[in-house]
Amino acid sequence: MKRDELDIVRSINDSDPEAFKEIFDLYWNKIYKRALQKLPKEEDASDITQEVFYVIWKNRAFWNVTTTIEGYLFSMLRHKIYDFYAKQDRLPLFISLDNQEEYWDYYFEDATKEDDFAVKNAAVKAEIEAMPEKMREIFLLSRFENLSAMQIAAKLGISVQTVRNQISSALKRLKIKFGDKTAWIIFIFFIKF
Repeated sequence: MKRDELDIVRSINDSDPEAFKEIFDLYWNKIYKRALQKLPKEEDASDITQEVFYVIWKNRAFWNVTTTIEGYLFSMLRHKIYDFYAKQDRLPLFISLDNQEEYWDYYFEDATKEDDFAVKNAAVKAEIEAMPEKMREIFLLSRFENLSAMQIAAKLGISVQTVRNQISSALKRLKIKFGDKTAWIIFIFFIKF
């Protein structure tokens, strides 16, 4: 960490409002713009951005930055966004916990342009719409409504195994289309859909 950043962190640790205002003014727009890319509503992006800065000030005496202030803030934002979707029970069920950090890092480093997201979002939407009707319905029920295979089977009057087969087939189609980044691309799609 640069010396001037270390001085800012120490000043915030000592409850210096001017130091806090300095990082707030410097990073608010960057954090907010990134939050806007990941959240469905402007109000959500604003709330989460405020929460990032609120938590820092609230815990200022213990705030410890080991890399850079910007890196710390984006990392904190990433976790706040994940918590936001977890509270809504809208996380895709097929991203393993082991891989989530890798996907977040990939997106934050390499896919920062909104146009890039729009292209990927359109591609995922087109692929889902191209699925056979029953497969698409089952897939969306499992991912959008987070229904279990048993719940979907009961709702549609089909067997649990049929539901599992359709979800598996849908995921295979998407994997063929999007390759190794399938889980992440679909995760972003469901966040923005």
